[in-house]
Amino acid sequence: MRKTALIQVAGTAACLLCSTCLTARAEDADRFRPYLRFHSGDVDPLWNVDDLWSIGVGANFNRYLGGELAFDYFSRDWPQPGAVAEISSFHLVPEVRLRYPVLHDRLVPYVVAGIGPSWMQVKDNKPWNINSRIDVEGMSYTAALGGGIEYFIADNVTFGVEGKYLWVGSIDGTVDGVTMPVDLSAPTFTFGLRVFFDENKPRQFVSYEANPRSRFYFGVRLGGQALTDSAWVPGVELAPEQAAWGGTVSQTGGLLLGADFGRNLGAELSFDHVNHIIDTAALGPVSEYGQGWVLGSLRLRYPTGRWVPYALLGGGICYTEKKDQKLGGVGQTIDTGGMHPAVGVGAGAEYFIVRNFSVNAEVRWGYTWGHDFGVAGVIPTGTGDYSYLAGTIGFRVYLFDL
Repeated sequence: MRKTALIQVAGTAACLLCSTCLTARAEDADRFRPYLRFHSGDVDPLWNVDDLWSIGVGANFNRYLGGELAFDYFSRDWPQPGAVAEISSFHLVPEVRLRYPVLHDRLVPYVVAGIGPSWMQVKDNKPWNINSRIDVEGMSYTAALGGGIEYFIADNVTFGVEGKYLWVGSIDGTVDGVTMPVDLSAPTFTFGLRVFFDENKPRQFVSYEANPRSRFYFGVRLGGQALTDSAWVPGVELAPEQAAWGGTVSQTGGLLLGADFGRNLGAELSFDHVNHIIDTAALGPVSEYGQGWVLGSLRLRYPTGRWVPYALLGGGICYTEKKDQKLGGVGQTIDTGGMHPAVGVGAGAEYFIVRNFSVNAEVRWGYTWGHDFGVAGVIPTGTGDYSYLAGTIGFRVYLFDL
C-alpha cells in the first residue's frame, strides 16, 4: 500500500460527498475574491508522477481574470538510462488564471500559465541500484501551462479538476561520480477544493448563534514530525527519513473528516502518513518504515467568536509496511509490518475567516505499540513501540449542516 493511498481515498470520498450534499444556491461573483486552493492527485501508472499535492493562494480580480501563487510537490523516477532513484521536486509558480463562468455562473472553465523557481533533491535509490552513490540537489525553474474546470457547490466553495504540464529546467546530478542531467518535466492531474474568503450572502458565525447547529467538515493538515521515543526492539531504532528538515523533523500530512455537535463537542476521523527509517546496530539502515495512522478522536471546543481553541483525544490503528530498501537490507529477509494499536492527544486553535472556512495550527503526540521486527539470521524478532510529536497547519471546510 502506498503511503498516500488511504489519504487520497478519503479525500475523494469527501469531495464526492460535498458535491452531492450541498443544495444551497451557489454561483461565482464579479468582484475581487481571495481564496485558498487544495488539490491532490497521483497518476504514477500513467506518467510516473507520484505523491502529487498542490496548494494555491490567489484571488479572482473580476469575472474573467485572476492570479495565483501555486505550490506543487511531486516525486518521480530519474531514468539514466534506467530508473536509478526517485527525485523529490518542489515548484513555486505565480500563475495567471483566465476564467469564463457559464451555466448561471456555477460552472467555470479556466486556463492557467506561469513561471517560477523550483528545487529538486534525491529521495531514494531504487533497490536494484542501492549500492550507487547518487547526488541530486539544486534549484531550477518551472514553467506551467494548463487548464481546469470547477463547479460551485456553495457560494464560496468549488470542487474542480485541473491538468497542466510543468516544464522543469534540468540540473546536473551524479551517479557514482558521473554527471548526468536531471529533467523532471511532467504532466500533472489533480482534483480538490477552492475556498473563497468571502460569501455572496454573508451569514452569522455559528459561535454567535444561541443554539449552534451541528456541521460536517473536510480538512487538510501539513507539517513536520519528530520522534520522541525512537528506541524500538533491542539493537534497532527508528530515525528521521532522508528528506528530514534539519536532520530531525520529517514531513507529515493528512486529511480529516469530522463533525461539530453544537457548541463544545466534536468528533473527527483523521488519516495521516508518517515515515521513518529503520536503523539497526548490526546492519545500519535497512529500509524505510511507512505508516498510515487512522484515528477517531473526540474534539473538545471552546468557541470565542472567530477563534476556537480545542483539544483532541483519540485512538485507532497504525498500518505499517517496509518500503524503499536501504543498503543494509540488501539480501536480507525482514519481518515487519501490519496493523497496530495507536492513540493520540493534541491541542490547537482555529480561526474562522468566513462561516464555513477556518484555518488552524495544531500540536499532536502519537503513540503506537505491538510492532514486530526482525532480520532472519541477524536480528531475532522482537516487539517494540515508539512515539512522535507533530506540528501542523491546516484548514477545515464546513460542507453542510447536520
